[in-house]
Amino acid sequence: MNDYLASLLLYAVPANLIAVPIMIRGRRKVQWNAFEYPFIYLPWLAFMSLTMVIFGGLDQVPEMSGIKTFILVLQSIGSGVMGGLILLPRLMIDKPKLKPVTTTAISATIIAVLYTKFRMMLFIVIEALSTVAA
Repeated sequence: MNDYLASLLLYAVPANLIAVPIMIRGRRKVQWNAFEYPFIYLPWLAFMSLTMVIFGGLDQVPEMSGIKTFILVLQSIGSGVMGGLILLPRLMIDKPKLKPVTTTAISATIIAVLYTKFRMMLFIVIEALSTVAA
């Protein structure tokens, strides 16, 4: 299986396991828009862009002692958990001044930026260790 497809599947499972109950729980309080669901995949796009910038792609990640498995599995699942929580601010805001899609877009952008910020140093250290070991 392609590394990108495996990463997308490992991302989609926790993201949907968290986002769907949020949508079901809030269906009476919040009227969900169909355009809000794709925003939960923004952290996965941030994860893919970060691997493209640091490693040159997900298939270019070094194979040293489980690093590729760590990045492929654990980081995909971790970003999926964060992606599933993107819809949560809509339930927490009682009377929003912004349009609902705007609130979801802002929360998706903030979560993707925070994920990228905290994972960038990890990926830089992994890249430096792989060049030293090679």
